[in-house]
Amino acid sequence: MIRNLMQKTVRHQAVEILTRVSQSDAFAGDLLDSCLEKQSLSRTADGRLLTHLVYGVLRMQGHLDWILARLYRGNYLKMEENIKNVLRTGLYQLQFSDRLPAFAVVDEAVKITRRVQPAARGLVNAVLRSYLRSPGPWSFPDENKNPAEYIAAFHSHPLWLVEEWLNVFGRMETEALCAANNELPPLTARANTLKSGRRELIEKLAGENFQAEETRLSPDGIRLSSSSLPIQKTLFFADGLLRLQDEASQLVAYLVNPRKGQKILDACAGSGGKTTHLAALMKNEGVIVALDRDAEKLVQLQNDAARMGITIVKTARVDLERPLSAQYQNAFDTVLVDAPCSGTGTLRRNPEIKWRLKPKDIHLYADLQQSILQNAGAAVSKNGFLVYCTCSLFSQENDRVVRRFLADFPQFQLLLPDSPVVQGLIDSRGLFRSYPHRHSMDGFFGAVFRRRI
Repeated sequence: MIRNLMQKTVRHQAVEILTRVSQSDAFAGDLLDSCLEKQSLSRTADGRLLTHLVYGVLRMQGHLDWILARLYRGNYLKMEENIKNVLRTGLYQLQFSDRLPAFAVVDEAVKITRRVQPAARGLVNAVLRSYLRSPGPWSFPDENKNPAEYIAAFHSHPLWLVEEWLNVFGRMETEALCAANNELPPLTARANTLKSGRRELIEKLAGENFQAEETRLSPDGIRLSSSSLPIQKTLFFADGLLRLQDEASQLVAYLVNPRKGQKILDACAGSGGKTTHLAALMKNEGVIVALDRDAEKLVQLQNDAARMGITIVKTARVDLERPLSAQYQNAFDTVLVDAPCSGTGTLRRNPEIKWRLKPKDIHLYADLQQSILQNAGAAVSKNGFLVYCTCSLFSQENDRVVRRFLADFPQFQLLLPDSPVVQGLIDSRGLFRSYPHRHSMDGFFGAVFRRRI
């Protein structure tokens, strides 16, 4: 993945990962997992520091850039990305972390620059020492005169995204949402009830020095607040007793509300978090057909199903942007569409999304979602159910998709979800909504339809 990692300091590795994230479609979590695994850093202080730096810089990148642009005498926007990431990593440590003395942070940043781009050593040294001479407090845009610019800079979000949310949520809630997006998300797992009850699993975890508690809404969820080693490295995980999954994602299966013996289509199954949850709620009785266009994700789903003792899932590589073949038409009691989306409800876990996303992307996602929902709807049998969900906070991907679908396909009607588990997150229109700043879980949207004819 990254060459010569063993010869580089943790901070140098952080800079390299950040640069790969900013210059490609790679996700920080995947790059970190690969790096930690290759170097056996998962249970070490260096591994924790690397993770802390990468995610910390990504979350606070806008805040850091605001300061750096005022410290640098040239055009900061035109600065090369790898040098920006050296400066961001250094400034993040100076402003948000006290793990190294200030002089050591600057010295390390200059050493990294010597290997990355030697000609920029003086620039990096000058900018960071300028910060040390004037560490703040820094002047951000006036929060009363320019609330959008203030929230964007201080709470580290793109301006266009803040402006969108201000129109929907208002000032106070937009600021709360952006602040919540910069917090560390809870580590949440789902007990595999085919193998263990939640309370039983929490007791087993406690016996191995894991601090765990029940989630507030999901009957299967467990919050892990501290542990002696990564949960994926334990026998609990290897034996299929649990799966990592945010609480909001877990609630989608209760929105579907499956029954034993049903035939269910998971139209955009991905790696199978919701698929395997549906199977557990069905007591592993019935049939689940899991579709996705990504063959690697389907292999991961199959492996997870085997690990968790699930036998009712069948997979097929299918692109839902195209109409389904005859074998899927009118054939399922329930169809779940967990549609590809902007992911704006998951910025706590994937902060790089906010720096990649562009306004035009939202409309592209909405068109894609409309196409997928239309094609998946053809698989629903008469009196069957169709469940649509996203992890987006944009109405263009949520409410507007629902309205357009209902207008184009009058044989479907919007239903009030009947599972008591999700009732606290159902709005006046019968739509499911969760938010990081309100519920301490990922932001999800969901709608349930029934086919009448």
